[in-house]
Order: sequence, then C-alpha cells, then structure tokens
Amino acid sequence: MSDAGTRLATDPAPLRAWVDELGAIGADAAGGTTRVAWSPALRAALDWLAATCARLGLAVHEDAAGNLFARWGPDGDDAVLVGSHADTVPQGGRFDGALGVLAGLEAVRLLRDAGYEPRRAIVVAAWMDEEGTRFKTPTLGSRAFAGHDLSALAGATDADGVTLADAMASWGRDVARLPEAQGVDGIAACLELHIEQGPVLEEAGVELGLVTQIAGLLGLRATFTGTAAHAGATPMGRRRDALSAAARAIVALEDWAAGREDVPVTVGIVEVLPGGFNVIPGECRFTIDVRAQSEQALDAAEQAVRAALADAAAHGGVEHAVQRTHRLAPVPLDPELTAVLARGAAREGATTLALASGAGHDAMQLAPLVPTAMLFVPSDGGLSHNPAEHTSPAACHLGARVLAHALRELTS
Repeated sequence: MSDAGTRLATDPAPLRAWVDELGAIGADAAGGTTRVAWSPALRAALDWLAATCARLGLAVHEDAAGNLFARWGPDGDDAVLVGSHADTVPQGGRFDGALGVLAGLEAVRLLRDAGYEPRRAIVVAAWMDEEGTRFKTPTLGSRAFAGHDLSALAGATDADGVTLADAMASWGRDVARLPEAQGVDGIAACLELHIEQGPVLEEAGVELGLVTQIAGLLGLRATFTGTAAHAGATPMGRRRDALSAAARAIVALEDWAAGREDVPVTVGIVEVLPGGFNVIPGECRFTIDVRAQSEQALDAAEQAVRAALADAAAHGGVEHAVQRTHRLAPVPLDPELTAVLARGAAREGATTLALASGAGHDAMQLAPLVPTAMLFVPSDGGLSHNPAEHTSPAACHLGARVLAHALRELTS
C-alpha cells in the first residue's frame, strides 16, 4: 500500500454536518435527543440514514430486526462490517452510537473519493435498540443478527403497556420473524467506532483508544412491597414504607460500589406506587445496573447486591423480590484486528491507548462469532448519556480516517 494510496481528505465539516442533521431528529428544546426503539423518531432517523447512504451509491436494506445496512462492493460472504446504533437513551446526546454509524459512512466516502475500490464488500450497519431503553431489550438488533433466540422477548412491555410485538408491528415487522435477521455468517470482520463515554482518554491527553475488552453487564429489577397507608394518620413506628426501605438499599449499593472502583453500580429507574402526595408508598420498583471486567467480579457484585437488598428490606419491615433481567459476560476483542486499527492510527500519526470499555456495545454480541475490534474517540469531560455530550469535529474525523485505513487494509 503506497503512501499516496493512504492519503485521505481531512476536512471534518461534512461528518460534523451529518452529526448535526441526524442529531436534530428526535431533539427537544432542552438540547437532548430521544430516539427509542421502534419509535417515530427512530424511524425518521433510519429513513434519513437510508437516504444519505443511497446518495453515496450504497445498496441499502433493513432486516427483520429493524437493523439498517448499507453495502459497498461486490457480493460475497466475506464482507467487513462497520457501524454502531442510531437509537438513544431519553434526552441523550448526538454522539453515542450515532457517531459510530456516521464515521463508518464517512470512511466509505473517504475511500470512494480517493478512488479506492474494495475487493470485498464494506457494510455500514445501524443496529436496532442497542440501548434497550424502551423494552429492556438491549442490543436486540445485533443479537438477532448473531442468531440468538429472542422469542421470549415478544411480550416485553414499555412504560405505557405497549408490547414489543405491537411496536414492531407498527413498523411492519413480525416479532416471530426475528430469526430471519441472522446474518453474521456473511461477515468476515467487524469494526465499531464509539465515543469513550468516560474521561480516560481526555485525562491522559491521548487521541484514540484501542479497546481490549468490553465489560460484563448485569441487570436486576428489585421490588419492595410494604403497605400503602395514610401519611398523617399512620405513626412513624407503624409504617411499612416501601420507598424508605428502597432508599436505604440504594444508598447501601452506592456505598458498596464506592469501595470498589472497578465495579460501578447504578440505579437508573425508580417507580413508586401508588404515588399519592399524602400516601405512604406501598411499593417501590427500581432497576440496578452492574458492570465488571470479569465473571468473578460479576458474581461477587450480584451476591453483594442481593445481600444489601435483603438487609434493607428486613430493616424496613417490607418484603422484597429480585429478578435478573440480563447478564452478559465480559467480551475480549480480537488482538489482530485491533492491530489493524493501530496501524491505521499510526498512518495518521495519532496517539493511542489500550483500555477496556465499561459500557456495553453491539460489538460484544458479534465478537464471540467473528473477529471484532473497537476504536474509541474522546468524550469531552468524560460526559455521555447527556445532552451536553460532545466530541470535537477533529477527533470525530480522525477516528473516521483511521477506520478508512483499516477498512482499506481489510478489503484490499
């Protein structure tokens, strides 16, 4: 590969324009962006992506799981896939997931404009429902693509009681046909660019992160059940306050995790019933998110969480139940494919740092089946899942150029 063949345009403006255009879909007045699975906003985002890909001359299609793919290059079952997701958390930022899709698309544009023709296809992917915000079905699209059995998810409901099956039907999709989305057999390698979503790269003054592995994820849903009663007529010593007991549990989880910086624990959703101003809460439900870099750490965390919940419930004189919603093992990424990204970074003269990902990604569903690697670009202030989430145009475009170098090496 000659130096001339690796020379790529360095103007970050077109990629940033895409980030802004896509980010405006689902945006609110406060600056956040909300595109949850199977929503009108996500539908509009995928339509925008499809039109943008078509203008670049790519062949676009969606599968039975709502994943969008744009293909450049010849037919064959040895394509190189690059991408991320277009859905967001509620009031999220413009970069999480979306940048990975758009950087992949920009890498294709850079290669095409440089006159390159791939010998095997490059496929840009936008996975469905990476976040799992609406139905608690994270990485649904990439799991379906990898061939997982998702039949048990059909009855999953959102906060309004809408089932996954009904939401998919509103898009003309049949939940029973999710197995038709299996397509990993046609892929030879997978790359994903993502914002770091943390402060490590920025604090180290390093331009790019080479991801060594993705943390394991544990999801739990706890329910504390006491007795709803009158707020004024029930003495404090006679109360069975579900919220008070749950609050004690949440603080205990915070204290436990604070003593172990390697295992973050987060309570993200809390529901209190019946929800009256002058009613002692009779029930409290909340979610618990645990991340760890080893199976042993996940085991220890689950034991600690369950013990903390039991202690808090006993102290408050309430009942409690705990349901595991998901558990995903830590996933190592492919060192040889990571080295391809490292060579791409070297061609750009970029500094790199090897680091593990504390966040889950679609890449973790593909890595057990096909060589997979991830590239991180810095997050300003380490901030993500927030309207203020930001990565500089220069950093975004540097990542896209490194992807382009890697894609060229893999498809020449």
